[in-house]
Amino acid sequence: MGYRNLRYYIGGMADWIENGGPVEKVEPAAAPPRSGQNIQSPISRTSWTGFLDLLAGWSLERLVGFWLGMIVVFGVVYWVAGIGIGWGLQAGNVAVKPDLEGLGTAIYFSFVTALSIGYGDVIPLGALRILVVAEGVAGLLIFGCVISKLVSRRQEELTAEIHRTTFEDRLDRVRTNLHLVFSDLGAVQQLQAEQGALPGQVLRRLESTVRVFRGELQTVHDVLYRSQVVPDEDALESLLANLVICLQSLAELNASRPTDNGQSPALDSGLRAIGNLAREICGECVPHTYAPALKESMDQIQALAGKFA
Repeated sequence: MGYRNLRYYIGGMADWIENGGPVEKVEPAAAPPRSGQNIQSPISRTSWTGFLDLLAGWSLERLVGFWLGMIVVFGVVYWVAGIGIGWGLQAGNVAVKPDLEGLGTAIYFSFVTALSIGYGDVIPLGALRILVVAEGVAGLLIFGCVISKLVSRRQEELTAEIHRTTFEDRLDRVRTNLHLVFSDLGAVQQLQAEQGALPGQVLRRLESTVRVFRGELQTVHDVLYRSQVVPDEDALESLLANLVICLQSLAELNASRPTDNGQSPALDSGLRAIGNLAREICGECVPHTYAPALKESMDQIQALAGKFA
């Protein structure tokens, strides 16, 4: 307030005011809006922003149709204005006549105005120039939205192509990893047959192989249930066949695994997860309908899941 040591004034604030002492007045803060009170921002109060938002949500076909319809409507308005109030169009030094030829000229002028070409062969008269300016602005806005939609459509096509390529590469990696899993399982089976037990190093290798197999099985599960891209049936047939082979080999290895030195909580957890995932893969469970041969492979995978319970 600019006044210091007021607490030492003996009379206090009441005496200070009574003796005519200056007091700084503070404007009260604005009350907070009541519940349900509509608060409009400057942006929401402008109608043109809402118009742009509306145009942005339209499809390309609807935008083009609206743009062409607007041009025709403005052309008819120019032609009617020339007939009714005399504020029409002038081609050269002659007013546009109120006939079909004049209507064609008016629509032609409307196209030129909406495209912002402005040849100057046809000009508006009187207050009709204000309407011409409005059409020019609206035409630019709508035409800009049309160009944006064309670019966006091309971007969507490129994005879809990238997704398709990435999806195919992902399936190729899954197929390669399943071959490696099958090879590792065969090597572990051979060591178990030779030694009759699973040494610590071999057991850790089996744990790693089971983790890899679980991840690839989860990928195939996601492809069947959650993928937005329907895989090619030939590629899917190869994946399912590899899954069946790997599950059979893993089931045989798990059944013959010694109980005395082959215990591993991580391995048991991985096998249970594999069983749960495989149990959800069946010919009648997946959302997409596949060929009978693929359904048979899915049913085999579900049947093998019971060996990891």
